[in-house]
Amino acid sequence: MQDSEFVKALKDMKLKYPEGEVTNYFPDKGYGFITNDKGEKIFFFLPEVDTMGCRTDDIRKGIRVGYDVSLTAKGRRISRMKILR
Repeated sequence: MQDSEFVKALKDMKLKYPEGEVTNYFPDKGYGFITNDKGEKIFFFLPEVDTMGCRTDDIRKGIRVGYDVSLTAKGRRISRMKILR
């Protein structure tokens, strides 16, 4: 898998996103939750998430991800997600 230009630029700038683990994921429904290091669960709806060059098939329960959060009318949601390797 090759990184997109956006992801390469992020790596070059050494930006650090909060990290967490995918603790619940329902691929048939396209949503799940990431639990951060403070124990907070944050919802994601995969069709709305910028996966930052990762294949959506690689997202599964138990993987570590870096993420970005947006505030929506329904609360906090993951807006970007990058699988950490």
